[in-house]
Amino acid sequence: MSNLVRPLRKILLLEINEVPWQLIDRFKTDPRFPHIRKFFDNAKTYTTLAVDSGELSPWVTWPSFYRGMSNQEHGIKNLGQDPRTFKGKPLWEDFRELGLSIGICGSLQSWPPSDPGEGGFYIPDTFARDERCIPRYIEPFQKFNLGQVAKNGRAIKKDGVISKDLSGLLASLPKLGISRSTIIQIAKQLCMEWIDPPRVARRSTFQTILLWDIFKSLYNAHNPPAFSTFFTNHVASVMHRYWHHIFPEEFGDRYLTQPKIHAATMIFALEVLDKILADAMQLCKVNPEITLVFATSMGQAAIHRDEYQGFSSAISDIPKFMGVFGLQKTDYKQLLAMVPQIAVEIPDPEVRYHLIQKLNNCYSMSGKPLFKVEEITSSLSITIRTPPAIDIKLKKFIYKNKNGESIDLSWESAGITMHQVEAGTAYHIPEGIMAVFGCGIVPQDSRQGIKASSCKSLLLKLAFETTDVKSAYTLL
Repeated sequence: MSNLVRPLRKILLLEINEVPWQLIDRFKTDPRFPHIRKFFDNAKTYTTLAVDSGELSPWVTWPSFYRGMSNQEHGIKNLGQDPRTFKGKPLWEDFRELGLSIGICGSLQSWPPSDPGEGGFYIPDTFARDERCIPRYIEPFQKFNLGQVAKNGRAIKKDGVISKDLSGLLASLPKLGISRSTIIQIAKQLCMEWIDPPRVARRSTFQTILLWDIFKSLYNAHNPPAFSTFFTNHVASVMHRYWHHIFPEEFGDRYLTQPKIHAATMIFALEVLDKILADAMQLCKVNPEITLVFATSMGQAAIHRDEYQGFSSAISDIPKFMGVFGLQKTDYKQLLAMVPQIAVEIPDPEVRYHLIQKLNNCYSMSGKPLFKVEEITSSLSITIRTPPAIDIKLKKFIYKNKNGESIDLSWESAGITMHQVEAGTAYHIPEGIMAVFGCGIVPQDSRQGIKASSCKSLLLKLAFETTDVKSAYTLL
């Protein structure tokens, strides 16, 4: 590709995490979402298929999408993993090597930021190791985001996402481009929560609303970066929790007579998506060189958790957890991860080895292994397995030391908490979405299958060539 100097199309990739065709088909004709319908009615559509082995996770499937290879090839397994262990090259690096600018906003595993070129910008994902962004005035906002993720809670909290801290942050950062309508929307949300408590579930979506405002302030439609991304998880998080409120018929009689209060939560999430698509299609109208791509690296579908006993475990106090196994704060650095995982960096191999041995010798009171540990260079990904309810009620677990002695440790002493939460009713499936919209794109709702690892080739071909892009990637 060394002969490519100027792209024929400027790619704007909307990474709408884990949305499946089933959800689009349910709501596309709903008059509340006219821009979702307009986009898909005028797009060329595909069905992406994740190619990764093992349990599907977005921090693995998106790198496969960006790098054009499976997880067995790129080696990305966990959040917090050292980027120096990653193999392959993400799509945006191809553009930079050609001297073209990029605009990255939230793409998974995109830390650390690198020079985006003239007119570009670079905001890593919210699991980044630090708040560095380009331009730097975004960093206080990113620091706030990272702080929210560091709380690492699965339950929705009244002090999460929207808080007094955020209000002060926004007031001190006029450069961010947060719109007046967004501020009004936040104020309305806070007021309505007193009247309608289930609205608290909408709070996480405001992270997307705020970030989209920031993206729009950075993205110059008249002279955009050659390749830009915007990642959002707001629809995926609602599907995981409340699929049964959207598709109750998929669970037999279990939920048919229950109130579907969180159907409104999904409607709100889709209203935000509809607004994003409206804005993005307007960018295409301003500059016909912009081609809009809607993509998911996998999807979601109903899951039946018949054995779920109503509890979920979390390592909520990492210093206390590390301390009970003999580590000092100077022995490790906490990295960001997603419940039920934590991630830490431990430079000393001997300290790391002994911690792994100790964790592998922890059991619930009924003898079930309690932790799963993955080691990649100096970082550890530690997953706590939720034990049976009978073990949770005993409020302790067993650690077998090197002498074979069993020592009882309380959940509290180890910084472990047990939450009573409803089981999620949707989970990951290999099938996702890709849809291309823009000048010169012939609408065709064929939904032809394409491996997620072939999407990089498709997008590069789309950006640089006017010939039939079919030869650039593998259709199924």
